Amino acid sequence: MLGPVGFINKAASAAFKTGGGILYGLVLTGGSDAATLIVYDNTSGTGTVIAKLAAAAGVTVSVSIPNGVTFTTGAYAALTGTAPSASAFYV
Repeated sequence: MLGPVGFINKAASAAFKTGGGILYGLVLTGGSDAATLIVYDNTSGTGTVIAKLAAAAGVTVSVSIPNGVTFTTGAYAALTGTAPSASAFYV
């Protein structure tokens, strides 16, 4: 089985993959207030939601997706909050 080969660490909303792929996990750390992370199957912040996470201020939460979730158009991370940090593991 092919494991995750891509990794991003972002502090703002951004596309992190163009084209199809598989999302294997996410990590979200709230900054000075609560944070949310929504990952879309798209290269912009619209379309099909493939993952969501929420974290309280200063708290780190994570999700591992052993078999992954596929996306076809791309992967876009929409991040809210003040000074949050988000990471994604994907192929």
